[in-house]
Amino acid sequence: MTQDNTRPVAIVTGAARGFGRALTEALLDRDWTVVGDARRGGELEATARALDSTQFIPLTGDVADASHRDQLVAAAVDAGH
Repeated sequence: MTQDNTRPVAIVTGAARGFGRALTEALLDRDWTVVGDARRGGELEATARALDSTQFIPLTGDVADASHRDQLVAAAVDAGH
């Protein structure tokens, strides 16, 4: 069985509020998969519940941390396969 890998994937930092949240919502509305990042886990979890989308992948962390950036990229690559 082949898998459809045509859905675009984006990494959005600050996905829990403000511009990041608005961008996340706009991309999900356009059938993108979004790996969303925020430093505050509670806010990101609340965002995930509100969005109620299987295409939103929340990852709490700080993009200043290299290992967190690696996790974001790995999640995006996994989502695209």
